[in-house]
Amino acid sequence: MNGMSANQEEIDMKLTQLGAKVTSLHGIISFIHFYFGQTELSYVYNINVKDKFFLQMVKPYPLAAGVFSNSQEMVQYIKNDIRQFQNASKSNVFNEFITVNKNLCESVQTIKDVFMSYNIPKDKMKQVREKADELSGLLREIKKTSPSL
Repeated sequence: MNGMSANQEEIDMKLTQLGAKVTSLHGIISFIHFYFGQTELSYVYNINVKDKFFLQMVKPYPLAAGVFSNSQEMVQYIKNDIRQFQNASKSNVFNEFITVNKNLCESVQTIKDVFMSYNIPKDKMKQVREKADELSGLLREIKKTSPSL
């Protein structure tokens, strides 16, 4: 057994103790699934040759979580994420939150596809930028004026 797979087994064990269903493929990649209520929270991670941990949330919507220097940082990130999702799932707009995030992820991919495949006029690019700025402003306003969960 090499060092990477031993490290991966340790991480997978810690995540299993948190209640995850973990599936590892050939010591290369691990899929992590948590279930609470109607919500599935899934991640995928791998350990690269530099012994860094790349983590990505897959469900309920895809989102890169980042690269972590050690397993403790990655496991702590997942613990915090679980706690936040469990807390947020009590909100009366949780399902809408999930839908909005899925739509935003699809929009990011569409923006990439459009701008990588077409010569977009400057005025259209400006419109996309303005809409993105408008959404960012709305989210900042909500953050300032809404009570915490």
